[in-house]
Amino acid sequence: MNDFIDIEQHIAKAEESRRLNQSTPVPRPHRDPDFEFRCWQSRKFDNKAMAFRTTILSSDSYSSKTSMDELKPIKLCNMKVPMVHKGRYLICQAIGKPSIVVGAEILVKDLNGDVEIIAMYNFYYNSSELDWLNPGTILIIKEPWLRYGSNNKIPTMRIDSPSDVIVVDCNDSKLLQKADAMQWFKPLSKDSEIWRQKANDCFKKEKYKDALMLYDRAIRCNPELPVLYLNKSLTYLRTGAFYMAYESARLALEKGGDREKALFRMGQAAYGMREWQKAANHFVEVMKEFPMNKLASEQFKHATVRLSEQRNGKFDFKSMLLESKKEKAAIDVSDYTGPIKIANIPGKGRGIIATEDIKEGTLLAVSKAFASGYSQDFPPILFAIDLIRKEGGNAAQMLQIVRVMQNLQNNPQRAAEVYDLYAGDMKQDEEIPFGIIDAARIQKISSYNRFSSKEWDAEKLELPNEDSHLFILPSYFNHSCLELPNEDSHLFILPSYFNHSCLANANRTFYGDVMVIHATMDIKKGDEICLSYKSPMLNFTVRKEKFEKSWKFKCECQLCKIDAKDKNCSKRNQMVDEFEAYVKSTTDSVQVKIAKGETLLKKIRGTYVNRSEFKLKLIDVLGILSDMTYDNGNWIKTLECLEEIVTLLDNPLKYSCGIARRYVNIAHCYISLQNFSKAKEMIQKAMKFDFCVDIDHFKMLHPNIAQYLPFLSF
Repeated sequence: MNDFIDIEQHIAKAEESRRLNQSTPVPRPHRDPDFEFRCWQSRKFDNKAMAFRTTILSSDSYSSKTSMDELKPIKLCNMKVPMVHKGRYLICQAIGKPSIVVGAEILVKDLNGDVEIIAMYNFYYNSSELDWLNPGTILIIKEPWLRYGSNNKIPTMRIDSPSDVIVVDCNDSKLLQKADAMQWFKPLSKDSEIWRQKANDCFKKEKYKDALMLYDRAIRCNPELPVLYLNKSLTYLRTGAFYMAYESARLALEKGGDREKALFRMGQAAYGMREWQKAANHFVEVMKEFPMNKLASEQFKHATVRLSEQRNGKFDFKSMLLESKKEKAAIDVSDYTGPIKIANIPGKGRGIIATEDIKEGTLLAVSKAFASGYSQDFPPILFAIDLIRKEGGNAAQMLQIVRVMQNLQNNPQRAAEVYDLYAGDMKQDEEIPFGIIDAARIQKISSYNRFSSKEWDAEKLELPNEDSHLFILPSYFNHSCLELPNEDSHLFILPSYFNHSCLANANRTFYGDVMVIHATMDIKKGDEICLSYKSPMLNFTVRKEKFEKSWKFKCECQLCKIDAKDKNCSKRNQMVDEFEAYVKSTTDSVQVKIAKGETLLKKIRGTYVNRSEFKLKLIDVLGILSDMTYDNGNWIKTLECLEEIVTLLDNPLKYSCGIARRYVNIAHCYISLQNFSKAKEMIQKAMKFDFCVDIDHFKMLHPNIAQYLPFLSF
């Protein structure tokens, strides 16, 4: 999609909007309430009507870190634009139906009847999630930020942090009285059972936000009724708010509630918080006191499996692989940290080092994503402008940021591990109050630390050629032409501390939203362990620009140093690019293409006369020739190409450049030549480089060759 969008033009426009919102504040222009309401009513609220949308990812977001008790009220007539009204809060009421563009927009009025449009970003992105935000809903906005829109000079109140909004119950006299907003108070029944039943009805309809508000209303009527806290706990469990689920169940237990339900829900909540030992302990309590509870026994088994994974690094990778084939796979595994630790690296900041001597193939880490975004979850086509990395983005990246904020709001006890991640030039040791969602910091953290399994696959892994048993690297074709359907974006905690090297000594594999990292060579105690952020198969100029533009560093690995000094790099790239374009577009016979490829191969060899290492463009051409010669039935020639590739990859590049798949391709050739013993030898090597636990694991990774394995005595 980026090919059809002028990214630089969009970035320039976004920068212009940023400058406008740094101008001298002026009094907020008055909006005519009746006119604005009529305009709002006439708006179309079809979420699918606008097929293409844009949004800006930047660190200009504001988040209030001030306690509500320290804030004073302000009305719209006293506001200025552009300005963050620090030390103030606005109480307002929704008067129009909410709509979704990228953020959620709502028309509100203040206590004077003045109206304004509020745009809430990082909250919701589907209209179905806004059922609770109906006309009449009362909101408190902490330290409201009035700014100009990115496409015009019309002021809008923008909210980037979910913790800046407090939803006020119209029956909460205490809070409304404090805000001098009793004009919106509605006297309602004080019978807690009435509200509990209404909340239960909402729960059954999966309207969990409404249910929570009604349970809170019931608690204000009868704060000592334990069943209300049990109901809240179950509702929080359904929404993924495990911290609050645990606290609610704990309160129910303290108030004499049903012990079996309270302990079981505390166990469920602890499991959701990934506190496996605490979860196991609670399930043991349930089993001891209530031996007929079969669910507790099942959950205890799950918790002990997670504990074993965490302590021993023993994972069922075959089950993980099967689960990862599902759309938006969410795999239930523990995190594991092997013989590694976070340490300060001279000249690099923090990184990962070995705590002992490590052998090639050792499992270093398994990490479950803290938050994930998937492009198919945002129905319209979305183009994001990432001002932090000065590049285009996608819906998956935006949604991942939303998920980070939602997860932190639901589980604030995990904030420290997220906020401790690299956030560019932001102050690292800033104290952020508990429960506060620092939108600007999260934007930067997500931008600098995000991972995409689809992008990595497209750069690194081989794609199947439908007319061949062999696999070819996508770098043989113009990378910008590759479509990445169903893009994903993940934020991992521990993997974010690995620094980059094109000549990495560790390799990552994605199983859905889980990253698995292995050592790709022997590593000495105290040595730094690195991953490759981008495929080393990319042209040097592309890699260099990406590192400097997106991550603000210059790669000093041996490959980049050699490429920087190699005067033939550009010439080589041009020759291979032209040949790739020819192969893709020509109607010439395969024999003609092979002949031209062999001519190019000689020329490429000539450019490497004075270079003995890392002949990546030679690998490119040999790879193309191996595929074409296989299609042409010349398996001997294919073997020659593939075996030379394997020889050229006898260095740290082998894992990043798909060495396992190369051996599978060689095995295909030997099978075609009826040399089964050599084919078996190649498959055994492929299994090693794929970190396979057994032959069944290998079959799952390489189904195209699985049918031949019985002939190879597997």
